[in-house]
Amino acid sequence: MNKKSIIISIISIIIFSLLFGYSLVYAWTWIFNNDTNIAFKLSENVFIDSSTLNTNEIMFKSWKDLTKYKIKSKCDIFSKIKYKKWDYYLFEIKFFNNKCDDSNLILVNKNNENEIEKKFTFNIVKEYNALSNLLDIKTSKLISFQNTLNIKVKLYSKYDNYNRNIEKNYYTFLRNNRSLNESIYNLKLISNIILKRSEKYKIPIVGHKLPTLAVKMPNSGRWYRKDYTDWIHHGWDIDANFWDKIVSMDDWIIVRVVSGFRFSDLNYIVKWDNVSNYDKVKNLDKLRWNQVWLKTMKWDVIFYSHLNEIFTNIKVWEVVKKWQPIWTVWISWVPDVNYNDYHLHFPIQVNPFNPDMIGKYDLDDYMNWDWMFKGKSHEYILKHQDSLFED
Repeated sequence: MNKKSIIISIISIIIFSLLFGYSLVYAWTWIFNNDTNIAFKLSENVFIDSSTLNTNEIMFKSWKDLTKYKIKSKCDIFSKIKYKKWDYYLFEIKFFNNKCDDSNLILVNKNNENEIEKKFTFNIVKEYNALSNLLDIKTSKLISFQNTLNIKVKLYSKYDNYNRNIEKNYYTFLRNNRSLNESIYNLKLISNIILKRSEKYKIPIVGHKLPTLAVKMPNSGRWYRKDYTDWIHHGWDIDANFWDKIVSMDDWIIVRVVSGFRFSDLNYIVKWDNVSNYDKVKNLDKLRWNQVWLKTMKWDVIFYSHLNEIFTNIKVWEVVKKWQPIWTVWISWVPDVNYNDYHLHFPIQVNPFNPDMIGKYDLDDYMNWDWMFKGKSHEYILKHQDSLFED
């Protein structure tokens, strides 16, 4: 082989190696980078109680034909491809079931739902979740949040309608428009709480007044229960007629419903020697019979006790409005002297506003909060309770 042939062979080998190497790199990249990926999310949140924010949009970049795929969820949703260009697919999703809280979604083959292409999530935001957290925050802090949101809404107001001169990137506009509407949603929640905190409670039985007798008011003694409770009356008793309707004192969230209680359930009251404080609180809870607990816009938790009929729409985590009929009066059925009068008993448990407990309080916590006017005299309560309730 002459020198020229050797040079040509070497050059050919180098060119072949380079071409083959690039082919391997391209093939390797194609094999391992052909996943379906998320290219765009309108928002991380879905507000399923909202008729406008219960939708979202998500764009996938994929080498596959995603027109053969759909988005699936345990929630009741509708999805469709809103836009397709090259290997980009924009899906629109609408949530219909405002009871669902499953944040997981999947992109699946329409013809074979076991063929999962992509898993992803949204934050499911429910009105009661948002409210429950906000109600544990002091008014001064809420006003600070309100001011911040007002500034944000003003700043993002230019994204209310698309203007090519302001924002040429349409998807950036969509995100900013969504941020505007989510800020408006949160601002309305906070502003409503602040407004409600400036109002008084309604008296919960229409046509009735608050009691004035000490025995019917907070801090009166119940000496006959001293062996198994703290023997203190925590709330108000409003005498009424059997089946009188009880209405909501405020806008609030239902956090507990106790129904179907039987007189025999009182056999489980703990009465041994040296009853613990925990047992005393639990014993007192049993004496309340059928109950509904409500977390109010004013931050308190109120126990409506000794109830008869609890309406079917009254469920845990429902949001109810002021003056809404809720349930009816029943016999009190306390066991110690076999009372047979009809009245509504309701203590107001005062939120201690522990910043470390925002959104974390449970039912035991509510029972152990101090009640309104705890330790105050009968004269003091008579003088000040009108500042708490409407006439």
